[in-house]
Amino acid sequence: MNTNEGWGRIYLDAVWTLNLLMDGMILFLTQGLTRAKTSRVRILTGALVASSIVPVTVLMPNSWLVTLTGKLFFSVLIILVAFSFVSIRSAFIQWLTFYFVTFAIGGTLVGVHFFLNNQVQFNHGEIITFSTGFGDPFSWLFVCIGFPASWYFTKWRMEYVQAHRLKTEDLYRVKVEFHQQSMVCTGLVDSGNHLIDPISKKMVFLADLHVWKHFLNEEQLKKLTGDDQLEGIEQLSEPYQSSVRLIPYQGAGMGSQLMVTFVVDSITVYTPQGDLVVKKPLLGVQERDLTEDQMYQILIHPQAAVKGISA
Repeated sequence: MNTNEGWGRIYLDAVWTLNLLMDGMILFLTQGLTRAKTSRVRILTGALVASSIVPVTVLMPNSWLVTLTGKLFFSVLIILVAFSFVSIRSAFIQWLTFYFVTFAIGGTLVGVHFFLNNQVQFNHGEIITFSTGFGDPFSWLFVCIGFPASWYFTKWRMEYVQAHRLKTEDLYRVKVEFHQQSMVCTGLVDSGNHLIDPISKKMVFLADLHVWKHFLNEEQLKKLTGDDQLEGIEQLSEPYQSSVRLIPYQGAGMGSQLMVTFVVDSITVYTPQGDLVVKKPLLGVQERDLTEDQMYQILIHPQAAVKGISA
């Protein structure tokens, strides 16, 4: 093996590895935006399939896979490998989102690259930011740093848009799961609720006694919402006692107080766009009814759409 062949193989391995990481990040972001049902293994497998286009492009430049038809077919294959097939509609949305995320991140990179006035070459529709051998060190540094930065920026903007999928004027079916028990109620997104645990940074949902009566008896609830909070906590059985968190908050026209919350197993918000499942959130005990007509019994944290994970 001569020197050029050695560098070529190292170069191909390096580019393949870099593309594997990029494709994995793009697929993870696609899953987060579409709430597609999948697993880490499937996403990593999809990234491996997606990155295999690199050796195909280099070793077989005339392959039909590098044509427009081939790329469209290949992208569909990536989606089918990375995500569970539910319906043609959901798969189509995942496919479009995959391209949208790719173009959003790629466009950011190209824009910054142009701003820095670095050399950019185009070869058969491919953007090349390296020169010879192992590649321009600045270009590699730019891609290794710039891609994660653009990924986080795109993710941040998409999460901001995603949060507005839950409208404050709409009611949603909500399921609370806590210590092998569950109950379904109606929830409203509270845009003014920014209560979080200052230590764990977990978001805090609020539920009135109509919800909590499914998990605790009236005597326990009376003490937890009255002046005997500590005594009420001590009288709880061990599984419930270990789930208690006291969260400082300030009510309207009142001084600082402590709210009794529990780390529940999960809270699921059923939306037309898909189920939002928040694992291990805090659910606060609200003494008074949230509304006089019992239209809703739980206040949904506005960041549920951002933190939610597909079931």
